[in-house]
Amino acid sequence: QSQGPPRSPQLSSSSSYYNSNSSSQYTPPVPDFKIGTFTLNANGFPAESNGQETTNSYSHSNGMSSNNSQSVRETGIIEKLLQTYGFIQCCERQARLFFHFSQFDGNTEHLRIGDPVEFEVTFDRRTGKPIASAVTKISPEVVLSEERVIGIVTTELRSESGGEHQGRITYENRGECFFLPYGKEDVEGYVTLKPGDKVSFQIATNQRTGNLAARHVRLENPAQPVKYQGVVSTIKDSYGFIERADVVDEIFFHFSEAKNIPGGLKLGDDVEFFIQTRNGKEVATNMVKLNPGTVVFEDINQELIRGQVLKPVERNPRHNQKDPLTGRIRYRGKDRSEVEVKFGERDQKGDFTLRHGDWVQFNIATDRRDHLQKATNISLLDDSFNVSGEKREHGVIAALKDGYGFIKCADRDARLFFHYNELLDPENEIAINDEVMFTVAQDTTNQSPNRQSAIRIHRVNSGTVKFEVLVTEGVQGQIMIPDPTPDREEVPGGLISYVEDGVKKTINYYAKSFDSPPVLSDKVEFNIYQVKRTKELIAVGVKILPGNPRTKFYPYIAPPSKAVLPNSP
Repeated sequence: QSQGPPRSPQLSSSSSYYNSNSSSQYTPPVPDFKIGTFTLNANGFPAESNGQETTNSYSHSNGMSSNNSQSVRETGIIEKLLQTYGFIQCCERQARLFFHFSQFDGNTEHLRIGDPVEFEVTFDRRTGKPIASAVTKISPEVVLSEERVIGIVTTELRSESGGEHQGRITYENRGECFFLPYGKEDVEGYVTLKPGDKVSFQIATNQRTGNLAARHVRLENPAQPVKYQGVVSTIKDSYGFIERADVVDEIFFHFSEAKNIPGGLKLGDDVEFFIQTRNGKEVATNMVKLNPGTVVFEDINQELIRGQVLKPVERNPRHNQKDPLTGRIRYRGKDRSEVEVKFGERDQKGDFTLRHGDWVQFNIATDRRDHLQKATNISLLDDSFNVSGEKREHGVIAALKDGYGFIKCADRDARLFFHYNELLDPENEIAINDEVMFTVAQDTTNQSPNRQSAIRIHRVNSGTVKFEVLVTEGVQGQIMIPDPTPDREEVPGGLISYVEDGVKKTINYYAKSFDSPPVLSDKVEFNIYQVKRTKELIAVGVKILPGNPRTKFYPYIAPPSKAVLPNSP
């Protein structure tokens, strides 16, 4: 007998993509953000709306009133449920409506996030905003058994050139044996079921056709020892944790299980292992190191998306914080609706500082284990600085150490500290004398809380950074004091006298400006520049004028000190 039993287990109206008993819950892609907060500016880019929050097509001005709207029934999906009220994401239009439990026709204990519902649109008497009333649950096309059933895999699921070949599970009911099909999307976790594996599942009944199938299939006891894969996520003194590739979870391991791995393990290593239960807890055993890139957690869509940061990743997360994706980005989808997506600290192209309101570019990654989406490969766009008016400074890389360096600033006298993780383009190696643009911020590390540092560092083209500003061109003067230390290029050691508006003045110059050092009384022509960081005036581009009587200049030489001879014996 190949199709379902004469009497199936107790069924309950539950959507095919949600069940409270399942560890893998597939909720529909309903965003949890406010609708209508984006507008388009003159350049066609999304911009924040300063007006009152809108509800799109729901308004008194569109001709719909609370009286005639009660006759219109619409459909939606339960997006959020709280103690006495919830929110519905509308299907016919881009709107998110409030509803009170008193407006639900039925027992709210049976209401779940993701359930399809039907409702009427009315308006709140106090606020005038549209709300959902007379809410009823829509019977889904597929209903799931309330209890999980135990069975054995008889046919392995295979992918063929002509399409996917369904797997089959057998189970027993009242002494009779039955077979149910299952597909790839029905298996919980990133695991491959083999014939003989013991599994648990729910029986799905199609209300229209009466066909049965296995859904939310969970591996309970494999017929043969199963090799699992993952990535080392934490390392302590004698133990660590592995992020598993089959489920969204970590598993403990002791270093003794990796003793046969040459050189031991380090963070980020791909590994393969078995799972055993010891003292009531699952642990990884018999670990083997895999080639880098073997373990893949997510599939990345190569389409580049532009969005705006709603919430940066927390740099100092709260203790025992379970959600690793604390960042939020908002962008506009293909249907022009607003979408909010999460991201974590590993999803940036570098560990640079992100701020609220930054414009970024990213890809969408879908986790193979639970099918949740997040933003990844996040890079900062120049529009972030143009829109916010953030003050940017220029400088040159003066020194590089292990993981940090110093910048010689064009607008301030002191050298500025920076971490390598603040480089916006970490893939291109930085070098001394590279010209950069950056933002100055207070150092947030515990080591130097009062120190200023450079963040959001961006390399610029050579010749962009200017340390001096031109004040006057073509000034003539005379060497008053030749530079006695021409080798010190950074220090102006010579002095030029000149007359400006009938007033005799002096100005420093660099000896490096000349092919051959000038001598006393040489007539010269130069430009006057102001040093941006000190506001000091210096002579730049100094040229010796023709017709100078070349007076030989003898630099001052200090007389030798008298030697002190030891006493004769």
